[in-house]
Amino acid sequence: MRPGIRLPGAEALSAAAAQLVIRSQPCNVIAIVGPHESGKTSLIGGIYDLLQYSMIGRYAFAGTSTPHAFERACHDSRSASKRGVPHMERTERGDATYFHLDLVRVDRDGKRAALFANRDGEAYIETHTNPDLAKGFVELRRCDTLTVLADGFKLLDDSERHQVASDVRLTLRAFEESGQTRTWQQLAIVLTKIDAVRKDKDNGERAIRDFNRIVEDVREEFARHFMDIRPFQVAASPKDGSAERGEGMADLLAYWMNEPGRYRHSQVSHSPQPSARAFGRLRPVALGGRNA
Repeated sequence: MRPGIRLPGAEALSAAAAQLVIRSQPCNVIAIVGPHESGKTSLIGGIYDLLQYSMIGRYAFAGTSTPHAFERACHDSRSASKRGVPHMERTERGDATYFHLDLVRVDRDGKRAALFANRDGEAYIETHTNPDLAKGFVELRRCDTLTVLADGFKLLDDSERHQVASDVRLTLRAFEESGQTRTWQQLAIVLTKIDAVRKDKDNGERAIRDFNRIVEDVREEFARHFMDIRPFQVAASPKDGSAERGEGMADLLAYWMNEPGRYRHSQVSHSPQPSARAFGRLRPVALGGRNA
């Protein structure tokens, strides 16, 4: 038998494999949180799909170690799938996995990695009643940007719009109460499916107002827990012409790729305490000082 060639894996990364990426190159970690069908996989797959055709804002594709995972996530949204409307596969239950992208920014040298944590949305919802479950979600305390999704389609529905607001607040409370957030993290509140919101002439404006109210409430309650809180409106995989494909993604990607807050130095003011002994309170004569 002729020796073969062992190719590297191309599926989503485990936490251990993701850690190797973090150690090997500059890297931003993004955790995306939202209930089932809120648009989580569409965001991840949409970024990859858009980069196959052109740049997203100032960022261009520079490689990936998880192409099979991305292709599987994107397939049902493409015409080759022969589906009537775009669709993204559901995330399976289990530990978080990570999609990996290498990106280059046109106005800077070198490339930077992005790791997108992907976990079944129902696991996050379960923390509402048991916040301690979040302690097992390592992506929360490790991410540079926590991204919480508000489903635009559900905000249009009278029977579900209040649940959307409740899910966002309860999710963040559970993460904070369990000690899984960090003050150096960014928080992105993302309104998904903006195409559906615009298409609905009766409830679209109200949905936007509801989303803005969600953002205001989050800022009021959680401003001291995050370095920055910012809203976004996106259409990762629009089902009609109500929004451009990838609308809002450039701003969101640029936010995700900000210099991580964990690397930023904080200024600490030092106020020396006076010595308890009289000799320690004397100032050197050479400095022209007077004794305390």
